[in-house]
Amino acid sequence: MAEANESPTSQFDAAWKEALRQYFKDFVELCWPAIYGEIDWSKGHKMLEQEMHALIKKEEIGKRISDKLIQVWRKDGSEVWALIHLEVQFNNQSNFAERIYIYRYRIFDLYNKDIATMAILIDGNANWRPHVYEKEFWGTKERLEYPIFKVLDFKDKKPTLEASNNPFALVILAQLAAIETSGHSEARLITKFYLTKWLYLHGSKRLDILNLLRFLDEILVLPGNLTLEYHYQVKELEQELKVSYMTSSEQNWLKQGMQQGMQQGMQQGEANLLINQLKARFNEIPDEYMAQIHNADSTTICQWAINFVNAQSLADVFN
Repeated sequence: MAEANESPTSQFDAAWKEALRQYFKDFVELCWPAIYGEIDWSKGHKMLEQEMHALIKKEEIGKRISDKLIQVWRKDGSEVWALIHLEVQFNNQSNFAERIYIYRYRIFDLYNKDIATMAILIDGNANWRPHVYEKEFWGTKERLEYPIFKVLDFKDKKPTLEASNNPFALVILAQLAAIETSGHSEARLITKFYLTKWLYLHGSKRLDILNLLRFLDEILVLPGNLTLEYHYQVKELEQELKVSYMTSSEQNWLKQGMQQGMQQGMQQGEANLLINQLKARFNEIPDEYMAQIHNADSTTICQWAINFVNAQSLADVFN
């Protein structure tokens, strides 16, 4: 399992790609309102995965897996392709705008379609806003300007997001939490459970809850011990609300984790008992023996406790 402060690229790409696939209409309504009313949503939309792969050279496949190409229809009946470019890098990419330009001309060259482009920026640098590609050579000028959606721009709009019935609001809240709690696992645990509880109480559809819980798990990654604590909190919440969204695998993982915790607690109790017995008879316990006790398994500790009965010295206990 990835740590909470791991590099976000591989961690976020697949999660955002799936969120865009499931909630493209909701994304446009919340994040690209300028075109929402222009689209005839009654005709649906289509993810052009094969067409997107045709644009990408073999050496690029896997590097930009979150770029999406979507077919929609305008209300006048004309067909439009939307190129959604997702950038998750936390450092400035000098060729970012050029990459978008290249993708656009490849699409036009292969398919001759009208293209609307947006860049989604989920990085943590509020000042990085690449929205223009320009190039000039010997009097020849090229310029491409496109809108960007910056997750950080919603930092001061959390109450609005929390009041929204749009499923994509949770996606943005989760990404903001990932940025704000990077490297701070305890804070991430608190925020992840808060968002989970908000999702449960928000009146969302069951399928949306399951989809968005999966997104939370992929975006707000916790270390193993805090993952166990999170699932324990969620289990208590579900019992309180009389609902069940935890998968069977999560429930089994929680059960195994609780059993492991009980075993570790019993082992620690045995170790403490032996330490108290040794101190009562021999007063001081050298650090080397303390280290052995803390690193020993339950079977070894029990054997040392048996040895203690007839031991004349500390050495007799640990032989």
